[in-house]
Amino acid sequence: MQPNNRYTMLMTSVGEKLWEAINNDKVRVILLPGGTRSSKTYSIMQCLHLYMSRSKRRVIACRAVQVWLRISILNDWKNRFLYQSNLFACYQELKSPPLYTLKQTSSTLEFCGLDEAQKVHGVAGDLVWFNEAMEVEQEVFKQILQRCEGKVILDYNPSEDEHWVYDLTKRDDCIVIHSTYKDNPFLPDSIIREIEAHEDTPFNRAQGTVSEYHWQVYGLGLPAKKTGLIYSYTIIDEYPADAEFLGYGLDFGFYPDPSACAKVGFYNGKIVIDELFYERELNNVRIAEHPDYPSIQQYFEDSNIYRRDDIIADSAAKTSINELKTAGYNVYGVQKYAGSVEDGIRLLQQYCPVYVTKRSLNLIREMKNYTWKIDPFTNKPTNKPIDKFNHLLDLVRYVVQTKKVVPKYKGAKVRIIKYD
Repeated sequence: MQPNNRYTMLMTSVGEKLWEAINNDKVRVILLPGGTRSSKTYSIMQCLHLYMSRSKRRVIACRAVQVWLRISILNDWKNRFLYQSNLFACYQELKSPPLYTLKQTSSTLEFCGLDEAQKVHGVAGDLVWFNEAMEVEQEVFKQILQRCEGKVILDYNPSEDEHWVYDLTKRDDCIVIHSTYKDNPFLPDSIIREIEAHEDTPFNRAQGTVSEYHWQVYGLGLPAKKTGLIYSYTIIDEYPADAEFLGYGLDFGFYPDPSACAKVGFYNGKIVIDELFYERELNNVRIAEHPDYPSIQQYFEDSNIYRRDDIIADSAAKTSINELKTAGYNVYGVQKYAGSVEDGIRLLQQYCPVYVTKRSLNLIREMKNYTWKIDPFTNKPTNKPIDKFNHLLDLVRYVVQTKKVVPKYKGAKVRIIKYD
């Protein structure tokens, strides 16, 4: 498709179906349920650009929490869609509030969090996109629907077996565009293998990666009831200034696994965690010949992690630990032994629900998906965790296991914004 005679867009079947629905006068509500990496988000962004290219329109992109929006779809719009489509020059950017104006038609795309009442009342436009719609309260959706003059788009992974979003399919003006990773021909084989590792096959059973829930939701894009969650958590606004600092946890990766780091402390009788970075393709230390190439060392500096601070990492990554030690950082490996993973989980569970800062988007995702393995014969949880959704949770365990003497209880309070 050519939105302005200058750019050609390659669309998946998801994008093509969505564009047809946007141009269908009989459709008002467009649902995009599906599995992970099915091209839902990118396809929506393509269609929003095409929609705004026609005439002057006001489009709203929203998510339940502003911080989550900035980390996810706002970042994807800027650093993936506009960059990959070579469209930066077509838009004028206003950073606060996040607003993009298409110069060709003066159409605007505004990014909005729904975690404050005044924001909800101000959401009105020709088209509204609800990203991760299952996080949104039904009453909030109803209020915005009443203010939207055109269509609404809702995308989501069907991670619950019952939800108000499912009832929208009963509307006469609703269309459902279901998708899975198989609808995305641009996925690399490494990502496909990660997704298919959850399917119940003899090979995956031997590898210990089978998860009926994760295959159903993220592989097939179908609703499922979650069982066997390992941790519970409470979301707070920010890391408390007077929390007792335990240490930084570090998990090494490159691709497809990320390198991850979090600040771990003790507060109000609970463990408190603040995600600092979760990035792929990071070198361990800065390369003199290529100082701009991303590295863990650079992220340490950006996160105000000092060389004297305790940084506890996976002891199996000896080479990576030594590189950071050579750079002057106080990095050391957690002690491991047979059964140390299960012992660490039981220790951390003593402080559940743990406190998690609201900006810790990847940590919250792991909390929602880290489960016990299911016995394929009894269909009940075992006492062994799945080896997925654990990059940040592993490093938290490293810190808690290493700092076994937990500081005394602090009686201060935190502002809780959500509980799971």
